[in-house]
Amino acid sequence: MKFLPISSLFIFVLVAFNFVSAQQPAVPAPQNVSSACQQEVIKLASSSDLNSCASFIKLYALQNKTMQSAASLTPIYDSYCAAPKCNDNITSADAVELQTQCQSELAMKDPTTSYLHTILVLNSPVKDSLCFKNSSGGYCDMDDNSAAVLNYLLGLNYTQPTDLSCSDCNKAIFNTFANYFKSNPQSVTTLSIDPTSFENFVISKCGSSFLDGTVPNTTSAPKKIKALFDLIYEYPKV
Repeated sequence: MKFLPISSLFIFVLVAFNFVSAQQPAVPAPQNVSSACQQEVIKLASSSDLNSCASFIKLYALQNKTMQSAASLTPIYDSYCAAPKCNDNITSADAVELQTQCQSELAMKDPTTSYLHTILVLNSPVKDSLCFKNSSGGYCDMDDNSAAVLNYLLGLNYTQPTDLSCSDCNKAIFNTFANYFKSNPQSVTTLSIDPTSFENFVISKCGSSFLDGTVPNTTSAPKKIKALFDLIYEYPKV
């Protein structure tokens, strides 16, 4: 059985929380933050809006499955991806409120509040990217390479992936984020994301055509390379 070292943003954020009540639905409460900030996070976790859409809350079950098999992870992704995308106006308003109540924590780059803020701001491209599937029917994010790409884009890993695959999965993820950044330039003003550096990095690895704004059908079978004898047969004869 293959075990998957998934290390997405959601896992990091949710593992960092303690749960304040066994009787109530799981409500995350980060430690070592101000009371106002802690209450804001609890409020977000209890939000009926966020609980009814594809938000970080629906991925809580991943916290204990960082080394589990694809078979145990897939139902969690299925449930998340089946949920409707969260309303951008709601997640944007929640991000602003979190920024207000956790101002000092964000200024000090507290990991938990910083990553939660990021996931609220970028909820739309994250939802799309986590739900892309590869040609085998598995989720792209379950591949180490694509997981590393998402971690880099979301600031969980500030080091650029060294072994970047120019796959359809990664093309879909990169272009989804690039298109979102271009359509929502204000979204990056409060985040530690540099779109120009990001674009230069992708182009240096996969060429300019890789970042052309096109989101490919990631479930399509890879193009087959013709056999050598076919190429010889088709070569113009003189």
